[in-house]
Parts: sequence; structure tokens; C-alpha cells
Amino acid sequence: MDNNTNRELYSLYWEGADFNASVTEEGFIVKKEDTAKFLEEKLDILGLSNKEAEEFIIYWLPKLQESEYNYIRFTSKEEIDEYMPLEFSKEPDTLIRVHMQFKNLDEPIEVREQNLQKQQRNGFTVVEWGGTEII
Repeated sequence: MDNNTNRELYSLYWEGADFNASVTEEGFIVKKEDTAKFLEEKLDILGLSNKEAEEFIIYWLPKLQESEYNYIRFTSKEEIDEYMPLEFSKEPDTLIRVHMQFKNLDEPIEVREQNLQKQQRNGFTVVEWGGTEII
């Protein structure tokens, strides 16, 4: 709720300095043509609704399709909480934080596939999603 206008807000947008995003030993290597399907599958596991996943994909897909392959890793909740802590006036029953790190690649590289845990929603749910391009 916006206290100044008494309007319900669907979403908030913010930008900030990011932590040290880098290619690690785990993640995913995704072909350009498989990117949308990959994101649909993984964002469902991570707890985004269809609408949230659609917005995520609309935002990130053009950047991810600039190269033939992408290294993609989803930052763990512990990492996100450490580098980008949140405070709430009312604590949510469920907090979903999805942060994708990616690097455009001309050729695939070898990485161990990241294990993602299914996120369930219960009660008052706060969702945050974003990403960082690894330079």
C-alpha cells in the first residue's frame, strides 16, 4: 500500500550495486533457442507464478538471446539475503527471491548442473526477482 496515495501496488522496482557475480562450477548452459522453455521450467521450480515468470522472461529473454549460449546460475537465498537484505513492516509468510546471474557465451562450457529446490507459497507472499549480467 502506498501511504501517500492509499493505492495498492502490484510491484516495486529498484536498482542497486550488485555483489561479485561470477561464473562458478555449477549452473546451467542453455542454448539460445532453448532459453524461454528453460526459464519457464526453472522459474516454476523457484516459485514464480505464471504472470511473474512471464514478466521475468519478457524482461530478460532479449538479453539472453544475444548469444548462442548462456551460462545461467540462480543465486541462493542465503547469498541474496547476505548481499541484499530486506526489512518488512509486516513479515511475509513466504518470501521468494529469484536472482539470475548470466554470462553470454559463444561456445558452451562445462559446469555441474545446479540443484534447485521447489519453493511453495503459503499465506502472505512477497516475491522479488532480478538478475545480473556477468561481465
